[in-house]
Formats: sequence, structure tokens, C-alpha cells
Amino acid sequence: MDLALTGRLVVTLSVLAVACGAAAVQPAAPRGQALADLDQAIYEAGIGPATWHVSMVGSHHGDYIQTVDVIGDLDDARRALDKRFPGQTRVVRGSIVSDLAYRRGHDYPLESELQSLDQPGFTVFKTDLAPDGHTTTVGVVGDLDDARNYLEAHYPGRTTVHGNTR
Repeated sequence: MDLALTGRLVVTLSVLAVACGAAAVQPAAPRGQALADLDQAIYEAGIGPATWHVSMVGSHHGDYIQTVDVIGDLDDARRALDKRFPGQTRVVRGSIVSDLAYRRGHDYPLESELQSLDQPGFTVFKTDLAPDGHTTTVGVVGDLDDARNYLEAHYPGRTTVHGNTR
């Protein structure tokens, strides 16, 4: 009986040791300033590419992987983010995040229409009031000339197109 009890105790301690060792190998999820820095770095990685744009970054408490909402080419975004942040990101299709507060000068019906465009050559990721106060800026990923030509033909004099920049 003592031998059986000792055997069970040894097996139990062995299982616990293996479990604790496995838990120790698992890296801690980023928290606090480390999480804020990672989120900011991911956002900044999505500024500049011609084919994709990061619209949102987030995770659930304790997640090891950041979910990255992307507008544009998801495959290009996955490749670039996996190269820069290996094993830290999961790319999903994003959507335009709109400011719902009313601000004087915005042409909200136009902005809504622009945000819902589905064109093969470009994708809208942002709309805003232009500095001139009369036109709407349209941030696009994809073919800028195609976007300018399309928008000028359909909304003459009402839009200003820019690429994926700050």
C-alpha cells in the first residue's frame, strides 16, 4: 500500500512538474505599456503600404495574439505583419471606423457613399473634411489614379484623393 501511494505521488508530482514547465515556456501576453507599444507599432506598420491599411488593433485580456483589422489586401498585410511581428498578429477583414459625432462642414451622406464603394482597383479606408472646408478627403489603398479618375467622374469637384499616409 505504501508503495502504491508513493507511486501515485511521484506520478502526480511528475505531471505537475511537466505542466508547470509548459506554463513557464508560454510567453506572457503583453500588458500595460508593452501592449500599448505593440499596438502602436502595428498601427504604424499599416501606414504607407499601397495595398493595405490597419483600421483597428485589439485583443482580449490574456491573448498572446493581436487581432488586426485590415482594409485592402489581406494577404499582403499578413505577409508584412508576420515578417515584422512573427506569431503576434491575426489579420482579419476590417471596415472603416467612422466618427459618429456631428462636425460642421462634413458631407456625411457623401462620406457614407464613398465608404461603401466596392471598386476593383482601390479601397477607401478613410474619409474626412478637407482643409479647404469644401471638399472631402478620401484615403485609398490600391491604384490612386484609378481612384482619382473614378471619383472625379462620379463626384466632380467634391473629393481629394490621398494614399495610405498620415
